[in-house]
Amino acid sequence: MSSYSRPTPTHGGAPSHSPPDVHYAPGLKLARFLGWFSLVLGIAEVVAPNSLSRWTGVPYPTLIQAYGVREIVCGFGVLLAARPAAWMWLRVAGDVLDLGTLAYVLATGISTSVTGSVVSVIAVAGVTLLDVHPR
Repeated sequence: MSSYSRPTPTHGGAPSHSPPDVHYAPGLKLARFLGWFSLVLGIAEVVAPNSLSRWTGVPYPTLIQAYGVREIVCGFGVLLAARPAAWMWLRVAGDVLDLGTLAYVLATGISTSVTGSVVSVIAVAGVTLLDVHPR
């Protein structure tokens, strides 16, 4: 009776039984870029919420700061995880929250800058497409 609990490595051009090298995982460069993007955006949201409030048309600077903390946490998660897929999906959830907030301020007419809100929707939608890009 043979044991399958401990595979033996193959030789030559055949695939080995070793775990995949996560440094060469498809999409990892994009994930790392988006992790850095989250950190930079999150810091901007925490440090300058009033400016971002004016630019985006969202009249809630404190909410923008809270979203900034979320971005920072996700950014660190993506950058520190060997396999950041779960953190990337948390980024997608954050994108949905951002789009919902922008849709709310546009639909209710409380946006302080309709143009800024529309540009923000386009920007967030574009980043969302990058976030869900197949890895």
